[in-house]
Amino acid sequence: MMRRVSLQLFSFAAPLLLAAFIFCPPLEAQRRSVPSPSSFPDLDSDLGTTTRARSFSISGTVADAQSHIRIDGVRVDLQGLTGGILATSFTSGNGSFQFNNVRPGSYELIFEQPGYNDDREHLEIDGPVFGITVGLRRFAPGGAAEAGPTVSVRELSIPEKARGAMSKGMSLLYQKSDYPGSIKQFQRAIQAYPNYYEAYAQMGLAYMRNKDAAQSEKALRKSMDLSEEHYPDALFLLAALFSSERRFADAEPLARKSVELDAISWHAQSELAQALLGLKRPDEAEKYAQAAAKLEPDNAMLALLLADVHIQLRNGPALLDDLNSYLKLAPNGRYAEQVRQERDTVRQRLQNTQAAPAASPATPDAHP
Repeated sequence: MMRRVSLQLFSFAAPLLLAAFIFCPPLEAQRRSVPSPSSFPDLDSDLGTTTRARSFSISGTVADAQSHIRIDGVRVDLQGLTGGILATSFTSGNGSFQFNNVRPGSYELIFEQPGYNDDREHLEIDGPVFGITVGLRRFAPGGAAEAGPTVSVRELSIPEKARGAMSKGMSLLYQKSDYPGSIKQFQRAIQAYPNYYEAYAQMGLAYMRNKDAAQSEKALRKSMDLSEEHYPDALFLLAALFSSERRFADAEPLARKSVELDAISWHAQSELAQALLGLKRPDEAEKYAQAAAKLEPDNAMLALLLADVHIQLRNGPALLDDLNSYLKLAPNGRYAEQVRQERDTVRQRLQNTQAAPAASPATPDAHP
């Protein structure tokens, strides 16, 4: 049976700007003194130790370099500097691939598909990377031309100039944290191809990281409009922005639709949990926070999202598990000392509750 104890604790999952943790003023006693794990919660600096390190996700798409149609079934190997294959993924029907729990460092992505030349991409990982676009070039043995896949009108319409600017913007955003520089490249990509909704979404993220909420919302809404609300990245990014502004009622439907479009995105799952938590609907939030943690099990900040859920549910044993999970994943993380203190407080209260004798019914005074 679950014990409910008095949890006069802070809430870990305060809203924040995406990947830029913002401390919020105290709310409900000590609550919300630690920033939110939502919005790419794999960013907790100084997590690395000799036994446990930070981990991030890498995702992108593979397309035919000539027709620009996305390719299904491409083998993608994640290779370390020593040359060993660390993980293998295959692109889905829309050409997408993803690797989770990738630690900081230098890597090679190797792309192999029958009928195409192999390709390699070098990555320096120190944060989550998504939106990578790789074009594979066909080869024709004996000089015979091979039939390409069915051409997508939209893919064909994106000019190389726009693709080049997009690639430069992604590099500046993810590898160099040059947000103004990346914005300029995304603007060039959009100028070359006005319907480039992926570039608008990345530009929205860059504005978010540059702490310009108004421009971020404008860019993300444009991405949604151009994609007819079928691009999940734009949806969960805008949900993250709204949660950072405590606009949870606006964030919830966006995050929910993002989950419907891409159920295996822990970003989308965590944003929906964050919005529901802000709406004081912890029973629903727990479901999506647990889904996010299952998809990204080495993400320490997701343990804090679950901790915030269990504070609202007043579930002391589950909260203790969440705090222990964070400390296991991030023993030297930026919030480790604070979490350790709260863990000890919760543990003591649970022990006191268990040790307290059951109250016996009052008996009337005996009279001779």
